[in-house]
Amino acid sequence: MQERDREKIQFLDQFLDLGILKEQAGDDIQDIYTCSQGLELPFLDYMTARDLLKFAGYEGESTLIAILMAMFSALQQGSLCLDLEKGRLNAGLQDFLDDAKSKEITQRFLDGLSNDRFNRLITRNKDDYLPLILDTSRGRNLLYFQKLYVHEKGLGERIEALLQAKNCLEVSDNKIESLIGDIFSPELSIRISKHGKPIDRDRSQVDAIRRSLGSQFSIISGGPGTGKTSLMVNILRCLVRTGIPTEHIIIGAPTGRAAQRMTEAVQFGINTIMNPSAMDMELFNLKGSTLHKILRYRSQNHDFYYRDTNPLPASAIILDEVSMVDVLMMNKFLKAVDPTKTKLIFLGDKDQLPSVEAGAVFAEMIPDGKRARRFKDRLILLEKVYRSGENLLSLAGQINEGKSPDFKPVSFESALHIDTDKWAFVRPEGIKEWEQDLRLWTRHHYLSPFNQHDKSFMDLISEAGDMDTDQLMNSAPGLEILHQCFAVITRARILSLVRNGIFGCIGINSRISQHLRSVFGSDAGPEKRFFSGTVIMVTRNDYSKELFNGDVGIVIRDSKGAYRAFFPRFDAYIGLAMDLLPPWEQAFAMTVHKSQGSEFDDVLLVLPEDEKHRLLTREIIYTGITRAKKRVVLYGTESVLRTACQRKIERHSGLMW
Repeated sequence: MQERDREKIQFLDQFLDLGILKEQAGDDIQDIYTCSQGLELPFLDYMTARDLLKFAGYEGESTLIAILMAMFSALQQGSLCLDLEKGRLNAGLQDFLDDAKSKEITQRFLDGLSNDRFNRLITRNKDDYLPLILDTSRGRNLLYFQKLYVHEKGLGERIEALLQAKNCLEVSDNKIESLIGDIFSPELSIRISKHGKPIDRDRSQVDAIRRSLGSQFSIISGGPGTGKTSLMVNILRCLVRTGIPTEHIIIGAPTGRAAQRMTEAVQFGINTIMNPSAMDMELFNLKGSTLHKILRYRSQNHDFYYRDTNPLPASAIILDEVSMVDVLMMNKFLKAVDPTKTKLIFLGDKDQLPSVEAGAVFAEMIPDGKRARRFKDRLILLEKVYRSGENLLSLAGQINEGKSPDFKPVSFESALHIDTDKWAFVRPEGIKEWEQDLRLWTRHHYLSPFNQHDKSFMDLISEAGDMDTDQLMNSAPGLEILHQCFAVITRARILSLVRNGIFGCIGINSRISQHLRSVFGSDAGPEKRFFSGTVIMVTRNDYSKELFNGDVGIVIRDSKGAYRAFFPRFDAYIGLAMDLLPPWEQAFAMTVHKSQGSEFDDVLLVLPEDEKHRLLTREIIYTGITRAKKRVVLYGTESVLRTACQRKIERHSGLMW
């Protein structure tokens, strides 16, 4: 057992009443530790619980220990607070207590609250400087850590201000209709491709444009293929036509890659217009940025340049992938938005995974008959899907509704050759069989040509290696090779729910790279993480190099023996030596969380072995499936998939619009 694990055991032994655990675990210290692992809490949480109890004078108070563990567990699962409704609290405690003990702790804690037994740690007065706040407003009893309480209340106030704000853009209904007619005219319409047909004048998209121009705050939600990207570009075109200069417009997203995609989408959209106007051409100056960059994060002060006392100098802001923004970041961002002067437009997918950190801000703004009634007149749902694939859409819809789809498991080799708009389910047979299946995937997507007219990824990497870097980036043949290389790696991707284990993306990447390294005959050496042909993903923004978290590149050894990573940049490429890159990892496989916003023709979605894994929900399966445009292979057991369909992410908060 590692030293840190032993320290955790010592904390449990010192301040956690072992009567809580011993009914489930034996006296053996490893059994007790394993039982406590059901919480999956980091070491810091145990230390924090110890310190809170010590400084408040409640050392050894097993009731509060259990409640703190439940609070940390709820926070880890994305909730902002612990719901003290008796049934919900009891259910939360059963994550690590048996039924009898959880009921006992629940009753003891609720009785203690009513008798002010814990008033040195918990307060009902938000102005008291105590670690925990009990919020009893609106008929609910919610227990918060003070920091999260402050951010949630602040966010609620800022959203309310946006809902009450008058539209700062003085534009009549007739003018709006004229603008819409203008941007959908034959010569000015955005097209599917440079010489393709104009995009459809979809009714819901037109309504979204009207709502965006006519309201100070609006929300647009749509799944993959519903046209959110082209809609964003058309909203921007209308904004500049109302007289807002591009320098007074901000577009942003929570991640660097998502922000970069916004830039690329604007440039691509404008380039497809037959005769773009001068106002359209101005949008080429618009660049997407992360929320941190927009607010100008100051690391030396751990704060932002733009905040409530210094709001953003913007007339309009469009934020994409809002479902990925947590409560703390959203509150900080909205602090810097003057609701009387700045129009705000949210874009996202209500059914996609919520933020990694606490909160589900975007999902809680979507009216469902029970909540978010305040947003009913601010929301547009894009429901028409332009991407072909009725079977994949049906599969995603069933998962989203919590229904287990009907299927018959097939062999992995059969699954690799399913037709377009089909999906297959493969049942794992063992570790050796899984390794063999990964070799089949690698051979199919990287070592064999996609069709008789294409070259394989191995052939393309070999041809790239015959050129120097200048030829690759600046000659027509070199650019064509890079274009084909990226076409191959964006055609298929393995997605995993987890990072570790044999079905985690780290292990999958290791096995695929070992196989490719041996076939490609790399001289980079096994001690290096890369070889010519390695697919990598940047994991930290580096604005000086214009590389962002989530950027996917290819490592190529050129004719001079130099290894460089190449990344696409709108019909061009950047290439950097490996020692100049920000942190990166291999990306033949990636987590579903990291894949948000990306699309591939084929997706192999690998499910974890543990059907009790906390990440196993319908939202994560939906998100993984909807990354695929043509084919999906689900790899796992029927029970795991069934469990995922039955579990929906529930994040508790006090936000009640």
